[in-house]
Amino acid sequence: MGQLGIFEDLEISKIDFAKNGLRVNVGSIEELASSIAEKGLLQPIVVRVLGDRYEVVAGNRRLSACKLLKWRKILCHIIELDDRESYEVSLIENVQHKTLNPIEEAMAFKRYVEEFGWGGVSVLAEKIGRSQEYVSRRIQLLQLPGKVQEKIMRRRISAGIAQELLSIDDKTAEKLAEMIENNHIKRNEVRQIVKSVKKVNLRESDKEPNTPPTYEEVLGVTDGALRKCITILKSTLLRIDDVISEIEDDWITQEMLMQYRLIVHGDIDAFLRLRKRLENKRRATYTSNTGGKIDTSVHDDDSLYMYRGVWQ
Repeated sequence: MGQLGIFEDLEISKIDFAKNGLRVNVGSIEELASSIAEKGLLQPIVVRVLGDRYEVVAGNRRLSACKLLKWRKILCHIIELDDRESYEVSLIENVQHKTLNPIEEAMAFKRYVEEFGWGGVSVLAEKIGRSQEYVSRRIQLLQLPGKVQEKIMRRRISAGIAQELLSIDDKTAEKLAEMIENNHIKRNEVRQIVKSVKKVNLRESDKEPNTPPTYEEVLGVTDGALRKCITILKSTLLRIDDVISEIEDDWITQEMLMQYRLIVHGDIDAFLRLRKRLENKRRATYTSNTGGKIDTSVHDDDSLYMYRGVWQ
């Protein structure tokens, strides 16, 4: 911590919780209290002198647990710190021990940089031993809608996946976050879905107000929805394969999963055939509208059936 300080057993009644606490969700104090009762306080809390009392710098949860156990005194590491140093010590300890969820980190970083004005992103990154990109990306998470932030705090979706949702509108981000949570969609799959959504939104923004969508646009939106379904089903197929490989000795369950695998595979084929039919309609529409010819040398790809007009 860069400060030696002293160690002393202090009266708990003389210690106040940190005024700039970092944690929104302190977790189960009862569980921590039970552990301390059984094993003792393995690490003293860090405090500073503030007036005629002491203030916690690091260890709010440990202090709460000891209060719950009705301890009269607690071992403290007393250090001389100003407000900024106190906040930095608390932040460093929590980041190093990974006790904060991504949103709590983001809020703590933003307060340091913007509310308190103690330094920019580069200064904070150096203080806590993280990259500037790490700090910036954490702060960006606060731009997401509240419902998505709640899922991150509850660790229903990861910060990395949530980062992909920053470029779309709040309502779509909330719906997509729900889908990610329920279907355990991977980050690269989320990135592809977001790209499709942005393409649809871009087309809609170019239209005149109250202009009904063109036939081509309707086909494009439908195709995007089908691609999402195919992505989810393919991901499901891979997970089924993983489960099958893990239960080699249970042939009955294996057989049941193989049957379900065939059903999922059939659904994927059905969606691919439907996409093919839609693409044929799109090609026909494109040709009739432009007078161009379709380049039949372009190979079909089950992730995206490409097309282009070749002018005479």
